[in-house]
Amino acid sequence: MRVSATKTAPRVERNVYITSKRIKGYGQYNDYPQKVLEIVNSSGTGRTCMDIYVKFVEGAGFTDQVLAETILNSRGERSNSLLRKFAKDLKNFNGFACLVKYNGMGLPYEYYNVPFEHCRIEIKSNGEYTGRIAIYPDWTGLTGKQFKMADVKFINSFNPSKVISEITETGNPEDYLGQILYFTADGDFEYPISPFDPIITDMLTEESVSTVKHRNAKFNFLQAGMLVRKGKKPVTLDNGATDPNDPYNQEQLASANMIKKWQGDENACKMLVVDIDADEEVPEFKSFVTNNYDRQYELTEKTVQQNIGGMFIIPPVLRGIDVGTGFGSDLIENAYQFMASVTNNERRMIETAFRDLFEFYMIKFTDFSIMPLKYIMPTI
Repeated sequence: MRVSATKTAPRVERNVYITSKRIKGYGQYNDYPQKVLEIVNSSGTGRTCMDIYVKFVEGAGFTDQVLAETILNSRGERSNSLLRKFAKDLKNFNGFACLVKYNGMGLPYEYYNVPFEHCRIEIKSNGEYTGRIAIYPDWTGLTGKQFKMADVKFINSFNPSKVISEITETGNPEDYLGQILYFTADGDFEYPISPFDPIITDMLTEESVSTVKHRNAKFNFLQAGMLVRKGKKPVTLDNGATDPNDPYNQEQLASANMIKKWQGDENACKMLVVDIDADEEVPEFKSFVTNNYDRQYELTEKTVQQNIGGMFIIPPVLRGIDVGTGFGSDLIENAYQFMASVTNNERRMIETAFRDLFEFYMIKFTDFSIMPLKYIMPTI
């Protein structure tokens, strides 16, 4: 089939312009990165693979220990701390952001990680880019607070050569917000697509299967049925509702509430003892046929986990899968070497970003390399 004849849908709607907020929308509802975080956190395999991948991107930290331990802002964060946050956002979104604060002389003196999901591209009324990044912590309104334009910070993109002119334009160095390095692997001033976007549906499927298994375990493993109680029917009012003031109705309601308290997984297999006045009042239990749905989802669960692990290129042994009797230090060491090779490209991206960020820093660093993570066999 010809490529031109295929029908596809864009993974991220890029031509969304929200002029009321002066930003280009990140997805149709301006919530793409927020949805990505929700989905990966709802998938057990996805969360595990993400943590493992970020661990290897971060590696063992910067090779230069002076750089690694340098405090970069008033929060006391060190270079290795920013490295960890950059690595996490890079794998989640294919991008990361860093705010650089400058002194009155135009030299950088503080660096802050900006959560990538807080960043949006500022636009003019006609949709053209302004070259600034809009920072706001709650674009999707999860906190319930009313959106105010005054709370949005519009910050110039990273360009050290323009710092002095921007400070002069601001009028007061203390009012200058600084510059933000908005890095994406998909190009400058663009909203990137998450690296694991193709398996978003697999992560959602795993969450759905997990929900079904939970409901199956909580409500369906033990035999269900209907308890038939012998006696007169409840007294009803003219409108058909049960009369709450009738003593017999109150007794029946209390009995029903007592039975409800004995249901559920925490009360399974417990015994209920009741006293009766006559044989004809003995309640009868009619059981229902129950189905165990676990086996019906075994294949689905297995395939989606394989798809997720395959997309992240995580060796099964690092996820504790198919270890068998062949588990050993050689297998783990080979897996570590493999992951160090797979994540080398991300480490180079971050190394380049740090080199650009620290070009005019008061301490002159020359080595921005990140040590790959190596397996250290525990000593007995």
